[in-house]
Amino acid sequence: MSSEQPDDLSERIAKALEEREAKAAAKRRKQASDDVSISAGAYALRFGIEFVASVFVGGFLGFWIDKFAGTHPWGLLVMGMFGLAAGIRAVIRAYHELNARAQKISPGPDKAPDDGTKDA
Repeated sequence: MSSEQPDDLSERIAKALEEREAKAAAKRRKQASDDVSISAGAYALRFGIEFVASVFVGGFLGFWIDKFAGTHPWGLLVMGMFGLAAGIRAVIRAYHELNARAQKISPGPDKAPDDGTKDA
């Protein structure tokens, strides 16, 4: 038995601890990114569904208002426009949420693309 064995053992222990800490840090980063990352396809589907659903609900309500109030086609037109405005608002809200999530997970000094507005 040489005197190098304890040094070798302490080096192996230190190396194993470093590897364990690196794996734990990678696991924490992966969990953090999984919590906030959603695929681009999922966001595209969300944008489309929110927009179409808003226009559909507005038009549907307008149709029923026309049917019961006898205001054909004005209820459909007015409520359809409200549905269109609600759909645009939903898409803008979802975009801002996507941008906030991208900035949350972006590492370091690199920032996510902004929406074109300038800070005062």
